[in-house]
Amino acid sequence: MRDVIVSNLVRTKIAELNLYLTQDYQLSWVAAEARIQRMKTFVESFHNEVDYPLCRFKKWRELGYRCTVFEKSWIFAYELVPEGVIVRDISHTAILVE
Repeated sequence: MRDVIVSNLVRTKIAELNLYLTQDYQLSWVAAEARIQRMKTFVESFHNEVDYPLCRFKKWRELGYRCTVFEKSWIFAYELVPEGVIVRDISHTAILVE
C-alpha cells in the first residue's frame, strides 16, 4: 500500500462542493454528507496499487497527472511520487476541456 496525500486545493474544492450541494442545490445535509463521504472513500482507495492512465486533458497531462472518474461526473487528477500518491485537483467533467 502507498500513502495518499490530498492537496489543500482538493480539500477546499470538496468543502465548497458540500456547501453548494446543501445551499444552492438544496440537497439535504444528510444526502450531501453521504455524497462527500463517498468521495473521500474513493480518494482513500488510491492507496491501492492501481494506476490509471495519464489524463486526456492537456493541462493535467502536461503536468504528468493521472486521472480517474468518480460517479461519472467528477475527475480526480493525481500524481505518483516515491512517497505514494498526491491528489492534486478535482473538477466536474462539464468544466474540463481537452
